[in-house]
Amino acid sequence: MTNTAAQTDGWTGDWAGDPGELVYGLDLSRFADADGDGLGDLAGATEHLDYVASLGVTWIWLLPFYPSARRDNGYDVDDHLAVDERFGDLDALRTFLDRAHERGMRVLIDAVLHHTSDRHAWFRAAVEAPDSAAGRFFIWSEDDSVEPGDHPMFPGEDDAVWAYEPRAGRYYHHQFYAFQPDLNATDPDVFEEIVRVLSFWLDVGVDGFRIDAALLIVQGKGRPDTDVDDGSFFDHLRARLREVKQDVALIAEADESPELMAALVERGRFEAVIDFTLNNSLILALTRGRAQPLVDALRRLDDTIPPDARLNFVHNADELDLQQLSDEERKEAFEHFAPDPSMLIYGRGIRRGWAPMMQPHERVRMTLSLLYALPGVPLLLAGQELGVGDDLSIEGRGAARTTMQWDDSRWGGFTSAEESPLTLPAQVDGPYGFRDVNVRAQEDDPGSLLALVRTISQVRRAKGAAAGGWTVEDVGAPSVLALRRDGLLTLHNLSDQAVELDLDLGDDAEAALAERWDGRTLGAYGFAWVSV
Repeated sequence: MTNTAAQTDGWTGDWAGDPGELVYGLDLSRFADADGDGLGDLAGATEHLDYVASLGVTWIWLLPFYPSARRDNGYDVDDHLAVDERFGDLDALRTFLDRAHERGMRVLIDAVLHHTSDRHAWFRAAVEAPDSAAGRFFIWSEDDSVEPGDHPMFPGEDDAVWAYEPRAGRYYHHQFYAFQPDLNATDPDVFEEIVRVLSFWLDVGVDGFRIDAALLIVQGKGRPDTDVDDGSFFDHLRARLREVKQDVALIAEADESPELMAALVERGRFEAVIDFTLNNSLILALTRGRAQPLVDALRRLDDTIPPDARLNFVHNADELDLQQLSDEERKEAFEHFAPDPSMLIYGRGIRRGWAPMMQPHERVRMTLSLLYALPGVPLLLAGQELGVGDDLSIEGRGAARTTMQWDDSRWGGFTSAEESPLTLPAQVDGPYGFRDVNVRAQEDDPGSLLALVRTISQVRRAKGAAAGGWTVEDVGAPSVLALRRDGLLTLHNLSDQAVELDLDLGDDAEAALAERWDGRTLGAYGFAWVSV
Protein backbone atom coordinates (compact mmCIF):
# COMPACT_ATOMS: atom_id res chain seq x y z
CA MET A 1 0.00 0.00 0.00
CA THR A 2 1.45 3.36 -1.01
CA ASN A 3 1.79 6.06 1.64
CA THR A 4 0.87 9.32 -0.08
CA ALA A 5 0.75 11.47 3.05
CA ALA A 6 3.29 14.26 3.25
CA GLN A 7 6.52 12.87 4.70
CA THR A 8 7.77 15.34 7.28
CA ASP A 9 9.98 15.20 10.35
CA GLY A 10 7.53 17.41 12.21
CA TRP A 11 4.86 20.03 11.74
CA THR A 12 6.31 23.48 11.11
CA GLY A 13 3.20 25.35 12.21
CA ASP A 14 1.87 26.14 8.72
CA TRP A 15 -1.62 24.72 9.08
CA ALA A 16 -2.57 24.65 5.38
CA GLY A 17 0.90 24.73 3.87
CA ASP A 18 0.60 21.40 2.06
CA PRO A 19 -1.35 21.59 -1.24
CA GLY A 20 -2.58 18.06 -0.49
CA GLU A 21 -3.91 18.93 2.96
CA LEU A 22 -6.63 16.54 4.16
CA VAL A 23 -8.25 16.13 7.60
CA TYR A 24 -9.63 12.68 8.44
CA GLY A 25 -12.10 12.34 11.31
CA LEU A 26 -11.78 9.09 13.21
CA ASP A 27 -14.17 7.78 15.88
CA LEU A 28 -12.04 5.24 17.75
CA SER A 29 -15.09 3.35 19.00
CA ARG A 30 -16.19 2.57 15.43
CA PHE A 31 -12.92 2.29 13.51
CA ALA A 32 -11.12 -0.96 14.41
CA ASP A 33 -11.36 -3.30 17.40
CA ALA A 34 -8.03 -4.98 18.24
CA ASP A 35 -9.00 -6.73 21.49
CA GLY A 36 -12.28 -8.26 20.34
CA ASP A 37 -14.59 -6.63 22.87
CA GLY A 38 -16.88 -5.13 20.21
CA LEU A 39 -15.63 -1.58 20.69
CA GLY A 40 -12.94 0.03 18.57
CA ASP A 41 -9.72 1.07 20.30
CA LEU A 42 -6.38 2.82 19.93
CA ALA A 43 -4.53 -0.42 19.16
CA GLY A 44 -6.91 -1.16 16.28
CA ALA A 45 -6.58 2.35 14.88
CA THR A 46 -2.79 2.15 15.14
CA GLU A 47 -2.78 -1.08 13.11
CA HIS A 48 -4.57 0.74 10.27
CA LEU A 49 -2.48 3.92 10.10
CA ASP A 50 -0.86 2.82 6.82
CA TYR A 51 -4.35 2.75 5.30
CA VAL A 52 -5.14 6.21 6.66
CA ALA A 53 -1.88 7.58 5.28
CA SER A 54 -2.62 6.03 1.87
CA LEU A 55 -5.59 8.40 1.55
CA GLY A 56 -3.24 11.39 1.59
CA VAL A 57 -4.27 12.34 5.13
CA THR A 58 -2.15 15.06 6.73
CA TRP A 59 -4.25 15.60 9.89
CA ILE A 60 -6.15 12.99 11.89
CA TRP A 61 -8.97 14.31 14.04
CA LEU A 62 -9.69 11.94 16.95
CA LEU A 63 -13.27 12.23 18.20
CA PRO A 64 -13.70 12.07 22.01
CA PHE A 65 -11.90 9.15 23.66
CA TYR A 66 -12.25 10.30 27.28
CA PRO A 67 -13.95 8.26 30.05
CA SER A 68 -17.65 8.58 29.34
CA ALA A 69 -20.99 6.77 29.54
CA ARG A 70 -21.16 7.62 25.81
CA ARG A 71 -24.72 8.85 25.98
CA ASP A 72 -23.67 11.44 23.38
CA ASN A 73 -20.91 9.57 21.54
CA GLY A 74 -18.34 10.57 24.13
CA TYR A 75 -19.13 14.28 24.26
CA ASP A 76 -20.52 13.60 27.74
CA VAL A 77 -17.04 13.69 29.27
CA ASP A 78 -16.53 12.20 32.75
CA ASP A 79 -12.83 13.07 32.97
CA HIS A 80 -10.93 15.43 30.64
CA LEU A 81 -7.54 14.09 31.73
CA ALA A 82 -7.76 10.38 30.91
CA VAL A 83 -8.34 7.84 28.15
CA ASP A 84 -11.41 5.62 28.43
CA GLU A 85 -9.93 2.26 29.42
CA ARG A 86 -12.06 0.58 26.75
CA PHE A 87 -9.94 2.39 24.14
CA GLY A 88 -6.60 1.77 25.86
CA ASP A 89 -4.45 4.03 28.01
CA LEU A 90 -2.03 6.93 27.73
CA ASP A 91 0.74 4.65 26.50
CA ALA A 92 -1.54 3.36 23.73
CA LEU A 93 -2.30 6.94 22.76
CA ARG A 94 1.39 7.84 22.74
CA THR A 95 2.06 4.87 20.47
CA PHE A 96 -0.72 6.01 18.13
CA LEU A 97 0.71 9.53 18.04
CA ASP A 98 4.24 8.29 17.39
CA ARG A 99 3.13 6.02 14.54
CA ALA A 100 1.04 8.79 12.99
CA HIS A 101 3.95 11.23 13.19
CA GLU A 102 6.27 8.68 11.58
CA ARG A 103 3.89 8.66 8.60
CA GLY A 104 3.82 12.42 8.30
CA MET A 105 0.41 12.88 9.88
CA ARG A 106 -0.44 15.33 12.69
CA VAL A 107 -3.17 14.61 15.24
CA LEU A 108 -5.97 16.85 16.52
CA ILE A 109 -8.11 15.71 19.44
CA ASP A 110 -11.58 16.88 20.36
CA ALA A 111 -11.50 19.42 23.20
CA VAL A 112 -14.95 19.44 24.83
CA LEU A 113 -14.74 22.64 26.85
CA HIS A 114 -18.32 23.87 26.71
CA HIS A 115 -19.67 21.31 29.15
CA THR A 116 -18.94 18.20 31.19
CA SER A 117 -21.09 15.17 31.92
CA ASP A 118 -23.19 15.12 35.08
CA ARG A 119 -20.83 12.38 36.36
CA HIS A 120 -17.74 14.59 36.14
CA ALA A 121 -15.87 15.32 39.39
CA TRP A 122 -16.24 19.06 38.75
CA PHE A 123 -20.02 18.79 38.61
CA ARG A 124 -20.26 16.45 41.59
CA ALA A 125 -18.31 18.97 43.67
CA ALA A 126 -20.45 21.84 42.39
CA VAL A 127 -23.69 20.06 43.32
CA GLU A 128 -22.56 19.67 46.91
CA ALA A 129 -21.68 23.37 47.27
CA PRO A 130 -23.13 25.53 44.47
CA ASP A 131 -22.06 28.78 46.20
CA SER A 132 -18.44 27.67 46.58
CA ALA A 133 -15.50 27.99 44.19
CA ALA A 134 -16.40 24.54 42.87
CA GLY A 135 -20.00 25.61 42.36
CA ARG A 136 -18.96 28.57 40.22
CA PHE A 137 -17.71 26.14 37.56
CA PHE A 138 -21.33 25.90 36.34
CA ILE A 139 -24.35 28.16 35.68
CA TRP A 140 -27.04 28.07 38.38
CA SER A 141 -30.48 29.65 38.60
CA GLU A 142 -33.30 29.77 41.16
CA ASP A 143 -35.83 29.28 38.35
CA ASP A 144 -36.00 27.80 34.86
CA SER A 145 -37.26 30.86 32.98
CA VAL A 146 -35.76 31.07 29.50
CA GLU A 147 -34.39 34.27 28.04
CA PRO A 148 -34.96 35.15 24.35
CA GLY A 149 -32.42 33.49 22.09
CA ASP A 150 -31.51 30.83 24.65
CA HIS A 151 -32.62 27.66 22.89
CA PRO A 152 -31.87 23.94 23.20
CA MET A 153 -29.63 22.31 20.60
CA PHE A 154 -31.79 19.20 20.23
CA PRO A 155 -35.46 20.22 20.03
CA GLY A 156 -37.74 17.22 20.14
CA GLU A 157 -35.21 15.24 22.17
CA ASP A 158 -34.43 17.68 24.96
CA ASP A 159 -36.54 20.82 24.82
CA ALA A 160 -35.22 22.52 27.98
CA VAL A 161 -32.04 24.46 28.73
CA TRP A 162 -32.45 24.28 32.53
CA ALA A 163 -32.51 21.11 34.63
CA TYR A 164 -33.29 20.90 38.33
CA GLU A 165 -30.63 19.48 40.61
CA PRO A 166 -32.33 18.50 43.93
CA ARG A 167 -29.11 18.24 45.94
CA ALA A 168 -28.15 21.79 44.99
CA GLY A 169 -31.75 22.98 45.19
CA ARG A 170 -31.29 24.93 41.96
CA TYR A 171 -31.41 24.66 38.20
CA TYR A 172 -28.28 24.30 36.06
CA HIS A 173 -27.92 25.39 32.44
CA HIS A 174 -27.39 22.86 29.65
CA GLN A 175 -27.36 23.94 25.99
CA PHE A 176 -27.12 20.31 24.92
CA TYR A 177 -28.58 17.33 26.80
CA ALA A 178 -29.53 17.55 30.49
CA PHE A 179 -26.67 15.20 31.36
CA GLN A 180 -24.21 17.80 29.95
CA PRO A 181 -24.10 20.80 32.32
CA ASP A 182 -22.50 23.92 30.81
CA LEU A 183 -19.22 25.22 32.19
CA ASN A 184 -19.04 28.84 33.30
CA ALA A 185 -16.40 30.44 31.08
CA THR A 186 -16.56 33.70 33.07
CA ASP A 187 -14.92 32.02 36.06
CA PRO A 188 -11.11 32.39 36.12
CA ASP A 189 -10.73 28.99 37.78
CA VAL A 190 -12.56 27.40 34.86
CA PHE A 191 -10.18 29.09 32.43
CA GLU A 192 -7.19 27.78 34.37
CA GLU A 193 -8.63 24.27 34.29
CA ILE A 194 -9.11 24.55 30.52
CA VAL A 195 -5.46 25.57 30.15
CA ARG A 196 -4.40 22.70 32.42
CA VAL A 197 -6.41 20.15 30.42
CA LEU A 198 -5.11 21.27 27.02
CA SER A 199 -1.53 21.58 28.30
CA PHE A 200 -1.73 18.02 29.59
CA TRP A 201 -2.62 16.66 26.16
CA LEU A 202 0.06 18.76 24.46
CA ASP A 203 2.58 17.20 26.83
CA VAL A 204 1.26 13.76 25.83
CA GLY A 205 2.11 14.65 22.23
CA VAL A 206 -1.00 15.81 20.38
CA ASP A 207 -0.54 18.56 17.79
CA GLY A 208 -3.72 20.52 18.35
CA PHE A 209 -7.39 20.59 19.17
CA ARG A 210 -10.77 20.77 17.52
CA ILE A 211 -12.57 23.05 19.98
CA ASP A 212 -16.13 21.75 20.16
CA ALA A 213 -18.91 24.37 20.23
CA ALA A 214 -16.27 27.12 20.28
CA LEU A 215 -18.53 30.18 20.27
CA LEU A 216 -21.05 28.59 22.63
CA ILE A 217 -18.29 28.38 25.25
CA VAL A 218 -18.18 32.18 25.52
CA GLN A 219 -21.78 33.07 24.65
CA GLY A 220 -24.22 34.03 27.41
CA LYS A 221 -26.21 31.30 29.13
CA GLY A 222 -29.51 33.06 29.58
CA ARG A 223 -28.54 34.95 32.74
CA PRO A 224 -26.70 38.24 33.35
CA ASP A 225 -22.91 38.20 33.40
CA THR A 226 -22.55 34.79 31.78
CA ASP A 227 -21.04 35.85 28.47
CA VAL A 228 -17.36 36.42 27.75
CA ASP A 229 -15.56 38.55 25.19
CA ASP A 230 -14.62 35.86 22.69
CA GLY A 231 -11.60 37.73 21.31
CA SER A 232 -10.02 38.25 24.72
CA PHE A 233 -10.83 34.72 25.86
CA PHE A 234 -9.28 33.00 22.86
CA ASP A 235 -6.34 35.44 22.65
CA HIS A 236 -5.53 34.55 26.23
CA LEU A 237 -6.00 30.83 25.60
CA ARG A 238 -3.75 30.89 22.53
CA ALA A 239 -1.03 32.75 24.42
CA ARG A 240 -1.09 30.32 27.32
CA LEU A 241 -0.97 27.26 25.06
CA ARG A 242 1.96 28.65 23.10
CA GLU A 243 3.91 28.63 26.34
CA VAL A 244 3.55 24.84 26.19
CA LYS A 245 3.79 24.24 22.43
CA GLN A 246 4.53 27.11 20.05
CA ASP A 247 2.92 25.55 16.99
CA VAL A 248 -0.27 24.19 18.57
CA ALA A 249 -3.16 24.04 16.06
CA LEU A 250 -6.64 25.18 17.09
CA ILE A 251 -9.70 24.45 14.94
CA ALA A 252 -13.05 26.00 15.89
CA GLU A 253 -16.34 24.17 15.49
CA ALA A 254 -19.31 26.54 15.50
CA ASP A 255 -22.34 26.60 13.24
CA GLU A 256 -22.47 30.38 12.85
CA SER A 257 -22.36 32.96 10.07
CA PRO A 258 -18.98 33.90 8.53
CA GLU A 259 -19.25 37.34 10.11
CA LEU A 260 -19.41 35.83 13.62
CA MET A 261 -16.79 33.20 12.84
CA ALA A 262 -14.35 35.74 11.38
CA ALA A 263 -13.32 36.95 14.83
CA LEU A 264 -12.06 33.45 15.62
CA VAL A 265 -9.36 33.55 12.94
CA GLU A 266 -8.30 37.14 13.58
CA ARG A 267 -4.85 37.60 15.11
CA GLY A 268 -4.15 33.88 14.79
CA ARG A 269 -6.63 32.86 17.49
CA PHE A 270 -7.56 29.76 15.49
CA GLU A 271 -5.92 28.16 12.47
CA ALA A 272 -9.30 27.39 10.92
CA VAL A 273 -13.03 27.18 11.40
CA ILE A 274 -15.24 24.31 10.27
CA ASP A 275 -17.25 25.86 7.47
CA PHE A 276 -20.99 25.27 7.83
CA THR A 277 -21.78 28.24 5.58
CA LEU A 278 -20.18 26.70 2.51
CA ASN A 279 -21.66 23.32 3.41
CA ASN A 280 -25.20 24.70 3.56
CA SER A 281 -24.68 26.55 0.27
CA LEU A 282 -23.33 23.38 -1.32
CA ILE A 283 -26.49 21.48 -0.38
CA LEU A 284 -28.66 24.29 -1.78
CA ALA A 285 -26.63 24.37 -5.00
CA LEU A 286 -27.02 20.60 -5.43
CA THR A 287 -30.74 20.89 -4.68
CA ARG A 288 -31.16 23.39 -7.50
CA GLY A 289 -28.52 21.97 -9.84
CA ARG A 290 -27.06 25.47 -10.03
CA ALA A 291 -23.67 26.78 -8.93
CA GLN A 292 -24.83 30.26 -7.89
CA PRO A 293 -25.41 29.50 -4.17
CA LEU A 294 -21.82 28.27 -3.97
CA VAL A 295 -20.49 31.26 -5.87
CA ASP A 296 -22.33 33.64 -3.54
CA ALA A 297 -21.07 31.81 -0.44
CA LEU A 298 -17.48 31.84 -1.66
CA ARG A 299 -17.60 35.61 -2.24
CA ARG A 300 -19.07 36.16 1.22
CA LEU A 301 -16.48 33.92 2.84
CA ASP A 302 -13.58 35.49 0.97
CA ASP A 303 -14.55 38.83 2.52
CA THR A 304 -14.38 37.43 6.06
CA ILE A 305 -12.38 34.21 6.41
CA PRO A 306 -9.26 33.35 4.34
CA PRO A 307 -9.53 30.09 2.38
CA ASP A 308 -6.66 28.47 4.28
CA ALA A 309 -8.64 29.04 7.49
CA ARG A 310 -11.71 27.14 6.25
CA LEU A 311 -12.30 23.43 6.81
CA ASN A 312 -14.83 22.11 4.26
CA PHE A 313 -17.09 19.07 4.50
CA VAL A 314 -20.04 17.53 2.68
CA HIS A 315 -21.39 15.54 5.64
CA ASN A 316 -20.30 15.72 9.26
CA ALA A 317 -20.42 12.94 11.86
CA ASP A 318 -24.10 13.21 12.77
CA GLU A 319 -26.99 14.95 11.03
CA LEU A 320 -26.55 17.35 8.13
CA ASP A 321 -27.45 20.63 9.85
CA LEU A 322 -28.97 23.23 7.47
CA GLN A 323 -29.81 25.96 9.97
CA GLN A 324 -27.98 28.64 7.97
CA LEU A 325 -30.44 28.32 5.08
CA SER A 326 -33.66 30.32 5.07
CA ASP A 327 -36.89 28.49 5.84
CA GLU A 328 -37.77 28.35 2.14
CA GLU A 329 -34.31 27.21 1.11
CA ARG A 330 -34.30 24.54 3.79
CA LYS A 331 -37.71 23.33 2.61
CA GLU A 332 -36.30 23.02 -0.93
CA ALA A 333 -33.39 20.96 0.30
CA PHE A 334 -35.63 18.75 2.44
CA GLU A 335 -37.96 18.03 -0.49
CA HIS A 336 -35.00 17.10 -2.69
CA PHE A 337 -32.79 15.14 -0.31
CA ALA A 338 -35.14 14.01 2.48
CA PRO A 339 -38.68 13.58 1.14
CA ASP A 340 -39.68 11.19 3.95
CA PRO A 341 -40.23 12.79 7.40
CA SER A 342 -38.20 9.98 8.99
CA MET A 343 -35.15 11.43 7.26
CA LEU A 344 -35.42 14.74 9.14
CA ILE A 345 -34.32 15.78 12.62
CA TYR A 346 -34.63 18.86 14.86
CA GLY A 347 -36.54 20.74 12.16
CA ARG A 348 -33.25 21.84 10.63
CA GLY A 349 -31.32 18.70 9.70
CA ILE A 350 -31.18 15.56 7.55
CA ARG A 351 -30.31 12.19 9.12
CA ARG A 352 -29.21 10.48 5.91
CA GLY A 353 -25.63 9.54 5.10
CA TRP A 354 -23.64 11.14 2.30
CA ALA A 355 -23.71 8.27 -0.22
CA PRO A 356 -27.42 7.35 0.10
CA MET A 357 -28.46 11.00 0.06
CA MET A 358 -26.38 11.89 -3.01
CA GLN A 359 -27.50 9.07 -5.29
CA PRO A 360 -27.07 8.43 -8.19
CA HIS A 361 -23.52 7.14 -7.84
CA GLU A 362 -22.25 9.67 -10.38
CA ARG A 363 -23.29 12.49 -8.06
CA VAL A 364 -21.59 10.82 -5.10
CA ARG A 365 -18.32 10.78 -7.06
CA MET A 366 -18.77 14.35 -8.26
CA THR A 367 -19.43 15.69 -4.75
CA LEU A 368 -16.35 13.90 -3.48
CA SER A 369 -14.25 15.59 -6.17
CA LEU A 370 -15.95 18.91 -5.48
CA LEU A 371 -15.06 18.73 -1.78
CA TYR A 372 -11.38 18.57 -2.71
CA ALA A 373 -11.72 21.39 -5.24
CA LEU A 374 -13.40 23.95 -3.00
CA PRO A 375 -11.14 26.72 -1.62
CA GLY A 376 -10.08 25.58 1.82
CA VAL A 377 -9.01 22.32 3.45
CA PRO A 378 -11.19 19.21 2.91
CA LEU A 379 -12.50 17.06 5.76
CA LEU A 380 -13.53 13.41 5.44
CA LEU A 381 -15.02 11.21 8.15
CA ALA A 382 -13.83 7.60 8.25
CA GLY A 383 -15.80 5.47 5.80
CA GLN A 384 -16.91 8.32 3.57
CA GLU A 385 -14.06 7.43 1.21
CA LEU A 386 -15.86 4.10 0.65
CA GLY A 387 -19.40 5.43 0.24
CA VAL A 388 -20.82 3.87 3.42
CA GLY A 389 -24.53 4.11 4.10
CA ASP A 390 -26.91 4.88 6.95
CA ASP A 391 -29.71 3.24 8.91
CA LEU A 392 -32.88 5.24 9.44
CA SER A 393 -34.22 2.60 11.82
CA ILE A 394 -31.77 4.02 14.35
CA GLU A 395 -33.37 6.83 16.33
CA GLY A 396 -31.94 10.33 16.41
CA ARG A 397 -28.52 11.49 15.33
CA GLY A 398 -26.85 8.09 15.10
CA ALA A 399 -28.37 7.00 11.79
CA ALA A 400 -25.20 7.80 9.84
CA ARG A 401 -22.63 6.69 12.45
CA THR A 402 -21.40 3.44 11.02
CA THR A 403 -18.55 1.16 12.03
CA MET A 404 -15.67 0.93 9.54
CA GLN A 405 -16.15 -1.65 6.78
CA TRP A 406 -12.78 -3.35 6.18
CA ASP A 407 -13.87 -6.52 4.39
CA ASP A 408 -16.87 -8.78 3.79
CA SER A 409 -16.38 -10.98 6.85
CA ARG A 410 -18.69 -10.91 9.87
CA TRP A 411 -19.08 -7.35 11.16
CA GLY A 412 -17.10 -6.13 8.16
CA GLY A 413 -13.77 -6.92 9.81
CA PHE A 414 -14.40 -4.20 12.39
CA THR A 415 -14.36 -6.67 15.30
CA SER A 416 -13.90 -10.37 16.04
CA ALA A 417 -16.46 -10.19 18.86
CA GLU A 418 -19.55 -12.39 18.78
CA GLU A 419 -21.69 -9.27 18.94
CA SER A 420 -21.02 -5.82 17.51
CA PRO A 421 -23.51 -3.42 19.13
CA LEU A 422 -22.17 -0.39 17.26
CA THR A 423 -22.56 -1.98 13.81
CA LEU A 424 -25.89 -0.79 12.44
CA PRO A 425 -28.39 -3.37 11.11
CA ALA A 426 -28.25 -1.85 7.62
CA GLN A 427 -24.50 -2.48 7.53
CA VAL A 428 -25.27 -6.21 7.55
CA ASP A 429 -28.20 -6.39 5.16
CA GLY A 430 -28.41 -3.07 3.33
CA PRO A 431 -27.15 -2.08 -0.14
CA TYR A 432 -24.28 -0.18 1.48
CA GLY A 433 -23.49 -3.01 3.87
CA PHE A 434 -20.03 -4.40 4.45
CA ARG A 435 -20.56 -7.40 2.16
CA ASP A 436 -20.51 -5.08 -0.84
CA VAL A 437 -18.91 -1.85 0.37
CA ASN A 438 -15.57 -2.39 2.06
CA VAL A 439 -11.89 -1.53 1.85
CA ARG A 440 -10.74 -4.93 0.57
CA ALA A 441 -13.24 -4.90 -2.31
CA GLN A 442 -12.23 -1.39 -3.36
CA GLU A 443 -8.45 -1.67 -2.90
CA ASP A 444 -7.80 -3.21 -6.31
CA ASP A 445 -10.73 -1.67 -8.19
CA PRO A 446 -9.55 1.37 -10.19
CA GLY A 447 -13.15 2.48 -10.56
CA SER A 448 -13.93 2.46 -6.85
CA LEU A 449 -14.63 5.48 -4.68
CA LEU A 450 -11.54 4.64 -2.64
CA ALA A 451 -9.38 4.76 -5.78
CA LEU A 452 -10.91 8.14 -6.65
CA VAL A 453 -10.01 9.54 -3.22
CA ARG A 454 -6.40 8.47 -3.62
CA THR A 455 -6.19 9.80 -7.17
CA ILE A 456 -7.61 13.20 -6.26
CA SER A 457 -5.17 13.44 -3.37
CA GLN A 458 -2.26 12.77 -5.72
CA VAL A 459 -3.54 15.25 -8.32
CA ARG A 460 -4.00 18.02 -5.75
CA ARG A 461 -0.47 17.63 -4.47
CA ALA A 462 1.07 17.25 -7.94
CA LYS A 463 -0.73 20.32 -9.25
CA GLY A 464 -0.11 22.45 -6.15
CA ALA A 465 -3.84 22.83 -5.52
CA ALA A 466 -3.48 24.64 -2.20
CA ALA A 467 -6.33 26.03 -0.11
CA GLY A 468 -6.22 29.62 -1.38
CA GLY A 469 -5.78 31.56 -4.59
CA TRP A 470 -8.84 30.23 -6.44
CA THR A 471 -11.12 32.40 -8.59
CA VAL A 472 -14.55 31.59 -10.00
CA GLU A 473 -14.71 31.33 -13.80
CA ASP A 474 -17.75 31.90 -16.01
CA VAL A 475 -17.97 28.97 -18.44
CA GLY A 476 -21.43 29.75 -19.80
CA ALA A 477 -23.26 27.02 -17.88
CA PRO A 478 -25.21 27.89 -14.71
CA SER A 479 -24.94 24.32 -13.42
CA VAL A 480 -21.14 24.27 -13.48
CA LEU A 481 -18.83 25.52 -10.76
CA ALA A 482 -15.53 26.39 -12.42
CA LEU A 483 -12.55 27.35 -10.27
CA ARG A 484 -9.12 28.39 -11.52
CA ARG A 485 -5.83 28.57 -9.67
CA ASP A 486 -2.60 29.25 -11.54
CA GLY A 487 -2.45 26.53 -14.21
CA LEU A 488 -5.31 24.40 -12.91
CA LEU A 489 -9.02 24.57 -13.76
CA THR A 490 -11.60 22.45 -11.95
CA LEU A 491 -15.07 21.89 -13.42
CA HIS A 492 -18.04 20.33 -11.60
CA ASN A 493 -21.50 19.90 -13.11
CA LEU A 494 -24.06 20.01 -10.29
CA SER A 495 -26.97 18.98 -12.51
CA ASP A 496 -28.28 15.78 -14.10
CA GLN A 497 -28.04 17.30 -17.59
CA ALA A 498 -25.02 17.40 -19.88
CA VAL A 499 -23.84 20.92 -20.76
CA GLU A 500 -21.53 22.38 -23.38
CA LEU A 501 -19.03 24.83 -21.92
CA ASP A 502 -17.76 28.12 -23.32
CA LEU A 503 -14.05 27.48 -22.89
CA ASP A 504 -10.81 28.22 -24.69
CA LEU A 505 -8.39 25.84 -23.04
CA GLY A 506 -5.62 26.05 -25.61
CA ASP A 507 -3.77 23.25 -27.32
CA ASP A 508 -1.77 22.20 -24.26
CA ALA A 509 -4.73 21.60 -21.96
CA GLU A 510 -4.69 18.18 -20.33
CA ALA A 511 -7.17 16.55 -17.98
CA ALA A 512 -5.30 15.17 -14.97
CA LEU A 513 -8.59 13.65 -13.76
CA ALA A 514 -11.98 13.65 -15.44
CA GLU A 515 -15.29 11.81 -15.59
CA ARG A 516 -17.93 12.45 -18.27
CA TRP A 517 -15.81 15.15 -19.91
CA ASP A 518 -14.71 15.26 -23.56
CA GLY A 519 -12.92 18.61 -23.58
CA ARG A 520 -16.03 20.63 -24.41
CA THR A 521 -19.09 18.88 -22.96
CA LEU A 522 -19.46 18.04 -19.30
CA GLY A 523 -21.91 15.21 -18.74
CA ALA A 524 -24.48 14.84 -16.00
CA TYR A 525 -22.61 15.15 -12.68
CA GLY A 526 -19.37 15.21 -14.63
CA PHE A 527 -16.16 16.75 -13.33
CA ALA A 528 -12.65 17.50 -14.53
CA TRP A 529 -9.31 18.71 -13.18
CA VAL A 530 -7.62 20.32 -16.18
CA SER A 531 -4.09 21.69 -16.52
CA VAL A 532 -4.27 24.84 -18.64
